[in-house]
Amino acid sequence: MNNNLFFYFIYNLSKSIFFFIGIFFLINIEVSLSFFLIFNTATPSLVSIIIFLFIKKFNYILSNFNLICIGLLNDVFLGNNLGLTSIYFLLFKYLTENIRINIADEKHEDDWLYFTIIFVIAFTVTLLINMLLNLKIPDLSPILYYIGITLVSFPIVNFIINSFYFIQRLFKS
Repeated sequence: MNNNLFFYFIYNLSKSIFFFIGIFFLINIEVSLSFFLIFNTATPSLVSIIIFLFIKKFNYILSNFNLICIGLLNDVFLGNNLGLTSIYFLLFKYLTENIRINIADEKHEDDWLYFTIIFVIAFTVTLLINMLLNLKIPDLSPILYYIGITLVSFPIVNFIINSFYFIQRLFKS
């Protein structure tokens, strides 16, 4: 019995480490996208899209500790207010898990709508916290571009993940 518990613990730890490494690389990809002229103002939040899809499509329970560590590393690397990205990730995870989404819906027709609502609420809350910390109102054009480019990127990333999932099911059958 203890042997099975040990292997279960190792399995969950390896999934958490794999997710941490994957999200860490995804954050670095987001930063590298800023070197392209189209994303010079703001890059899409690919991490938010992946977190939403992991929770919604794959029923993967994300570790709060992983999200806090990833957020802190992101804040240190980018020079943001320490802890703000962690708050955003935790709030995004909480909203994604607790919003009324019909899990039995296999078509996932309303994913974009749910993602939009969750993303805008989580981003607005962290933006207000950032404004209170800095006592300054930021320029709205990069913020609106960031929100728009993220919402446009969601169907593209969702299509790519659905394609991989479809190909995987084809190979299994």
